[in-house]
Amino acid sequence: MRKMLLATSLASMVALSSGVQAEGSRNFGKIYTDCGLGALIAQGIDQKSTADVVAIITNVTWDLGSTAISSNLTSPDSCARGNAKTAAFILKSYPQLEKDLALGHGRYLDALTEVVQISSKEKQAFTQAIRAEFAKRTSTVGYEFLSRKEKAELLYNIIYSRS
Repeated sequence: MRKMLLATSLASMVALSSGVQAEGSRNFGKIYTDCGLGALIAQGIDQKSTADVVAIITNVTWDLGSTAISSNLTSPDSCARGNAKTAAFILKSYPQLEKDLALGHGRYLDALTEVVQISSKEKQAFTQAIRAEFAKRTSTVGYEFLSRKEKAELLYNIIYSRS
């Protein structure tokens, strides 16, 4: 109960801090609503105000928003809610995507390239780049202990942080 009260208080402070700017053009309130695990979870909520509250509370309670902040700094384009369709697809089909990435082909990997709007000319290079980075990340110590949502966010960040 105390943790939830603290999280709600912190979320309120973050939401009200619209004048405080982080690196880039987003203020901390937008970072906590548009980035990180919170945004990934809240993307399915239609009412924006409710989605924002869910995103903020999730980001604050999960890791005090460090994932949201790092997402904003390392891959700011991935924070926009326009990528919600990609995030939802990855979260929903993560186990199948994990298998397809290991194999290097499959219908879920094909669907991912369509959702991310990769042209047929770029598909092979995209797939190779994502597979290489995904292989590095999945072979790290502790990967097997991540939740499905954490793994989905990791894949999402790999996709949108590529140069």
